[in-house]
Amino acid sequence: MKKYSNKDFYQAFSDILREKNMKLRGLAARTNLDYTYFSKLKNRKKSPPIKTIEIIASGLGIDPGYFLEYRINRITRFLQDNPGHVQTVMSYIKELEKKDKLKVADPGQPYE
Repeated sequence: MKKYSNKDFYQAFSDILREKNMKLRGLAARTNLDYTYFSKLKNRKKSPPIKTIEIIASGLGIDPGYFLEYRINRITRFLQDNPGHVQTVMSYIKELEKKDKLKVADPGQPYE
């Protein structure tokens, strides 16, 4: 299993369910969330709230950081709470770009 996914939540969620051979009802039993909610998540192409991602990840036995939306939320919250670090992060990104070490996903293909 990959440590994290750079796919949208609904795609990553479908992938991890398939990989773990888990059914929606089984996940519902582990999380106390209704299985029909999971079905909607798989099909609606919208991310659930961060707390729900944490509950789902716990039920799947994975770190919530597996989901891209969770990682983005954590980074955003950190930078909002620590605005002095924004410039440090931007400088680091620019250095990676200069060294050609920064890889960005092509919109047509997932970043691996």
